[in-house]
Order: sequence, then structure tokens, then C-alpha cells
Amino acid sequence: MMGRALAESEPEFENSNYGMVPAKESLVTEMLKTVRIEAGDEEDCMICLEELEVGFDASRMPCSHTFHGDCIEKWLRQSHYCPICRFEMPAN
Repeated sequence: MMGRALAESEPEFENSNYGMVPAKESLVTEMLKTVRIEAGDEEDCMICLEELEVGFDASRMPCSHTFHGDCIEKWLRQSHYCPICRFEMPAN
């Protein structure tokens, strides 16, 4: 029953922004830098909580926090804040 409730509420959750303001889409690609994860730089993507593996191309925000590219792009379509330090990206 819990699984059914979660499945039914997922589309509602994804379509609601709960008052959050997205980052300006045209500046997101300009401001995010693609970086290759090097040995010793391994860390977890704090959005999906999975490891950023050595050799992986990740996205780094201007505040220097690094995420999987898909994760941070999806995040910034909902919120213009860094999920770690609340650095503000330009908003729409």
C-alpha cells in the first residue's frame, strides 16, 4: 500500500516546485564547468548520493561543489541554489 501511495504522489511531487525558483536556464550551461574526476578527488554526488568515480566527467558549480551533470541540471530546473552551500545561481 505504501508503494502505491508513493507511486501516485511522485508525479505530483515532480510537477510542484513548492515555491522554489529555477536557475536561469541559459546561464546554467555557461556557469557549470565540466571536470574529470581524478584519483583522490572521489566524492559523492550530494543529490543522488552515489559516488563520483575516477575518470567520470562531472559538473562543477561556480562555488566549486561537484555533482553528476544530470543531477545538478535537474536540481537547477527546480531551484537556483547550490544544494550544499546555497550559492545563488541567476534566477529566471
